[in-house]
Amino acid sequence: MGVIERRSQIDVSVIKDMGALMQAMAIRSAVFIGEFGCGHDEEFDGNDFSATHIIAKVGGEPAGTMRLRYFADFVIPERLAVLPAFRKGRYGERGVAYALATYGFRLARMKGYRRFIGYSVLGLEQFWDRVAMASGGKVDRFGDHPIECSGSTCVGVFGSLEPMAGAIHPREDYHVLTACEAEIPQHVLQKAEMLQSMSGDALLSALTHPGRRHTDSRVEARAGERRASDRRDAERRGTDRRATDRRGNERRSDAFAMAAMGQDQRFGERRAFDRRVGDRRMADRRNVSQPDLQVATASAA
Repeated sequence: MGVIERRSQIDVSVIKDMGALMQAMAIRSAVFIGEFGCGHDEEFDGNDFSATHIIAKVGGEPAGTMRLRYFADFVIPERLAVLPAFRKGRYGERGVAYALATYGFRLARMKGYRRFIGYSVLGLEQFWDRVAMASGGKVDRFGDHPIECSGSTCVGVFGSLEPMAGAIHPREDYHVLTACEAEIPQHVLQKAEMLQSMSGDALLSALTHPGRRHTDSRVEARAGERRASDRRDAERRGTDRRATDRRGNERRSDAFAMAAMGQDQRFGERRAFDRRVGDRRMADRRNVSQPDLQVATASAA
């Protein structure tokens, strides 16, 4: 199921297959419908199709679940449910609910979210306060107007988060942006480790120009391949352009030569025509002057 975070005996991960999703739905049905009397349509409200679901297992057994829904600049953690058999045991940590909630908040930070909004059963507000502080955030205030939800009184929880180092951003490599949701923690943690190992100038460049060349070795290799391919394409386009220009120049030279030859031919034909006209005129003048010469000779005789 992708990247799994181990908290002693508690394994938390993002759900990415139908089997784990069915386990999460069964946990919610048992807790919210069977235990707290929530209506089916109220619990399964249609938003499960637009949410990220996470699941916690203890010793390989499904123990709890939670979902996250995303809006423009805030995230909503909700539907946190833990089976009764796994509520009191700490399993070396602070419990399944704590592991689920902190994992969800960190996932939101990995996605770059800075705000969260949720609802807490009255009397459990301090749980969310501790979870937020342990996850790199804090609760700013609790709602002023309590609401009734399946027989329980709930209050709004409004808080802020600090995006994690290496958080997803709009200029992220497309291999990360199109990765499975369950693999996002792996990508972010790898990039966070790389940023931590960078020198001052490289780190400044990475923070100033995120996503440029600071993902991992595989992304670097792909970027190098793309640059080499682009360079080959540019060279090929340059060669084709030069060949096209050369052929164009040759065609223009041939056209100029043909035009010059045609012009010379026309000039030669004009000169020949002029010579013929001149010769004909001279012949006409000789023919006209010959009878006059005969008359003058006869008179002299």
